[in-house]
Parts: sequence; C-alpha cells; structure tokens
Amino acid sequence: MNPGEITLAAQSLTKTLGGKPVLTDINLQLHAGEWLGILGESGSGKSTLLRILGRFLDAEQGDVFFRNEKLRAVSGELMPGHKAIRLIHQEFELFPNQTVEENIAYALRFHDPVYKKKSVEELIAITALESVRTQKAKLLSGGEKQRTAIARALAGQPDVLLLDEPFAHLDNHNRNVLATAIENLRREHRTSCIFVTHEASDALAWSDSIAVLQNGKIIQTGSPQEVYNAPVSSYVAELTGDINWLVSESDTKQHYLRPEKIRLTRNPDKCKWKGKVTAIRFHGNYWEIVCTGNHQQLAFYRTRPELEVGQEVMLNYAAKDLRSV
Repeated sequence: MNPGEITLAAQSLTKTLGGKPVLTDINLQLHAGEWLGILGESGSGKSTLLRILGRFLDAEQGDVFFRNEKLRAVSGELMPGHKAIRLIHQEFELFPNQTVEENIAYALRFHDPVYKKKSVEELIAITALESVRTQKAKLLSGGEKQRTAIARALAGQPDVLLLDEPFAHLDNHNRNVLATAIENLRREHRTSCIFVTHEASDALAWSDSIAVLQNGKIIQTGSPQEVYNAPVSSYVAELTGDINWLVSESDTKQHYLRPEKIRLTRNPDKCKWKGKVTAIRFHGNYWEIVCTGNHQQLAFYRTRPELEVGQEVMLNYAAKDLRSV
C-alpha cells in the first residue's frame, strides 16, 4: 500500500437501534499504516461504529469503502465480516480449550507447515506471549487474551485491525505489556488500525489521528496534539484531560487552563492568580495541588512536595496557555 492511500472509509453513516439514533452522518478516512483513535464516552456509539466498519452490522444510510470500493450490505452476504478487516471484540472469541499457539495457528491452518510455524513464532514474539504460549486460553489473564486475539487476527494478514476498548479492564502491568505489543505492531506490521476508547490517555498516546464522538456524532478530528491543545468545545476539553475553568467578567466566553501550564511564582509582579492550598493529592510521579481564591478553584502539578495545606501561593501562566471555547 502506498503511503497516504485511503484503506478504509465511512461516508455519511447513520444508524438507529430500537428507534434511537446511535450514529449520525459519520465520515471517516483511515490511511495506510495509520492508527485512528475514536474517543468518546460510554454510549456514544463507538462499538456500533466498529461493527459497521467490520461488516457485522448495516447502517440505515451511508456506505463503507475498502480501497475505494464500496462494500456490499452485510445482509447481502452469506457470512458477516470481511477478510481484509479484522474486528477484535471485548469478548476476544478465542477457543477456550486450545493453547495460545493453537489459537494463533488456527488462522494459518491452510498454509504450508513451515510458513505456519515461522508465522506463529513471529506473532508470539511481537505480542510478548512467550511465557504463556502453551497455556489454554481459558486460563489466560485479560491482557493475555487480548494479545492472543490480536496475534490470531494478524495471522490472517488483515489490511485493517479494529480494536474495541483494547486497554479496558487491564491492570497496570498488562497495560504496559500490551502497550509494548502495540509498539511492535506499529513498527513490524504497519497494519492500519481503528481503535475505540473512552480513555483520553490511550487515544492521545497511540493515535496518529483522533475522532471525538459525542452522542453519535463526530465533533472534532485532528492529530492528538491538535485535539488536546485546541478543543472545539468544553466537552472535548474536559474529555481529553484535566482543566481549570476560569470565570471572566469581561466577556461571555469560557476560558480554561490546563494544570500543567500553571507555575508557582514568588514575584508579585508576575502573579496572575492568588489563593490558598486546600488539598494536596499524591499521584505517584507528581503531586496535584488544589487551591482556592477569589471564589474559584485551580489545580496544578508539582514534582516536589514543597507545599502544605493552608499555604498562600501566587501562580503564573503564559497568556497563550489561557484558552477559550
């Protein structure tokens, strides 16, 4: 596939379930080798969109294109799905009584034995499954099942991988292992991927581009940096990270400031906000400092525990970091 080639596209997709609108006029493009994160709250339509793109569900309106070819309705096919598009459900759908190796090898059952063995070894290495390769799927942890399902899907050499909440319900260790596996996939396979998540940190970390979904509508698209630094609404601003809302008496716009943009100052001439520390919360590698002043509350981050509750502080920030929506 050529760089920049559109591998998968959705055009004007609209879907209702039980008479309730779930998706409205969805337009998306996935380029070759791109990782597209779809970010939205639970119930925003993310999983329904994946099922339509994976060819397991039809939309009432709109079309899905694979390499510029319009795909037929799911209802017109003998079997749902598409050989070049692999959807990994949250249930994983592994064979519970087969081992990790056997689950991956199943997708290669019609291939030459030498090729099959080589491919299984490569996929186990990429997805960091060496230590559990002979364990039955029903004995695996959630993270191990997730990686096994990804490896089995990749064995079929899909052009597009669809992941439904890949980091959901994983402890920190398994999240880190899966993160390493994803890095390997991006480097070794260059498979195009769409993944949906309600966690902004996952979308920001693993996406080349992000589409924000609210109530079944895409309200913003862009690079992770664009979506984080220039949200189009208060919803996107709050969804993508912690913010402080600042009340202004001079205009009616909503102004916000990210906590990481705030600095302590001891110079009264540089002070833009003054208050008293009301809470200190330890987050492992930083402290969140909550301050109250002038009937407002601000939170900011420090890497050292040098403040105390009740202490007066002066805060400064760059004018460009005070944003409005």
